[in-house]
Amino acid sequence: MLTEELYDKLAETLSICDLHNQRMMFAWENVNKHFPLTDITLSQLSPIDLALFDQLIYRFSKLQDSMGARLFKQILEALEEDVSGLPFIDILYKLERLNLLDNAKDWIALRQIRNTISHEYPFFKEVQIEELNLLPEEVVKLAAIWMKLKEFSINRFSL
Repeated sequence: MLTEELYDKLAETLSICDLHNQRMMFAWENVNKHFPLTDITLSQLSPIDLALFDQLIYRFSKLQDSMGARLFKQILEALEEDVSGLPFIDILYKLERLNLLDNAKDWIALRQIRNTISHEYPFFKEVQIEELNLLPEEVVKLAAIWMKLKEFSINRFSL
């Protein structure tokens, strides 16, 4: 049974994730024309475009963090799945078995990309460019996972 406390937590997490997604997609819509990045295109970005890239990276990371740290467990708890003491990988596999996540390994790859793009390498522009060029496909993947979980939560739990 979905308690009022869990309902409120889930509603709050959905709101937070929705905000991160909206801002990530706003930044994405404004910088996607620069992909694929090269040394030249990166050096010619305006300060506003650089700020939008920062926002894209930040919101990508925050959305993924919020989903992984809060949303996944809350959805499973609302479904009365026992997640206490489970390693994160087992939570991913539970979501996959429930068809809420297409592939647990995709989420792990998203997390690795988040870890790499969130670091700045001022003396290694080639590394930075290579990592940023991973974003187009990964932003789309993350947004699709978010939308699937959001729709499920709204429909299943009347949020």
